[in-house]
Amino acid sequence: MTSPPQRFWLPGPVAVHPDVMAAMQQPMIGHRTPAAEALRARIDLGMRQIFQTRRPVAVATCSATGLMEAAIRSGVRDSVLCVVSGAFGERFARIAEQCDKEVIRLHVPRGEALEPGLLATMLDGPPVDAVTLVHGETSTGVQHPVSELLHLLRPLPDVVTIVDAVTTLAAAPVDPDGWGADVVFSGSQKALGLPPGLAFATVTDRFLERAAEQRDRGLYLDLAALHHDAAAGRWSQTPALPQLFALDRQLERIAIEGLKARWNRHRAMREKVENWVASHGRCTLFATAGRRADAVTALRLAPGKSAAELVRTLGAEGWQIATTRDDNEDRIIRIGHMGDAQPEDLAQLLSTIEPRL
Repeated sequence: MTSPPQRFWLPGPVAVHPDVMAAMQQPMIGHRTPAAEALRARIDLGMRQIFQTRRPVAVATCSATGLMEAAIRSGVRDSVLCVVSGAFGERFARIAEQCDKEVIRLHVPRGEALEPGLLATMLDGPPVDAVTLVHGETSTGVQHPVSELLHLLRPLPDVVTIVDAVTTLAAAPVDPDGWGADVVFSGSQKALGLPPGLAFATVTDRFLERAAEQRDRGLYLDLAALHHDAAAGRWSQTPALPQLFALDRQLERIAIEGLKARWNRHRAMREKVENWVASHGRCTLFATAGRRADAVTALRLAPGKSAAELVRTLGAEGWQIATTRDDNEDRIIRIGHMGDAQPEDLAQLLSTIEPRL
């Protein structure tokens, strides 16, 4: 008997495989025991492979926004350039302002990516000691050319780079070591296919040197301390053990699928949506061609159509997609094709949406 199609297509959180949910029901263990140390070692090995890094991967019990703030507190001395092309670039800027940092916003039109030429021009402006980038902007479906952007930033000796890979980790290549990014962080509830509640980060020695200068790094979200504990193979505080059991199981499943195969599956789903749009022309792709995220697609509906109404109609039939995060825009829908989602299930969603466009 075939299983029913997946109907949960939000751009986070995502549907979680039953085997992963079942893993959360394991009995608790002491977080200072050999069993917890073995769990920590397995998770670090698996997450290093996902991040494609030689460095330890810090694990925190929080959403990715927690590590976004941690990176700002530990990595920004005085002033930061925040690339804003959507809601999560703006979140970086707002957090930095709340942390009493001087913020310079580099605004990029929604639906477009930051290209290296514009960044090069901005670097001739007022000096900053950090730059924040969002690899995949969930609110618009844009994927920025982070490798090219960091190629410009890497030679700057006093500029720490902080990259949000929340939407892209496990959906597309994320390469902190190759990019030369000082901080790359992500969360559990998107392409990793896990419940919300965990966040991950890898940092460089340059970031740790900067963090050592900062007097207000905090305690719970001290990213330098989280890194050192990860390097030592221990948990910084009592962790969310059920989520860690789920992560441990999901890392096994991702290894069986293969990381490159997982990237390819996400790319295939993005291409399926693109081809579907081209086949009927009743809506348009919001993000610029060549700069579209593999994990989420934003679509602009035809004039006179309401995204909120379409989402409600689909919801009444058990299908969940999202509107945009912009309260002034009621023609954008977003489909999160990430995690363990399959192209054949996505095809059923698209066929359900099409008559309503």
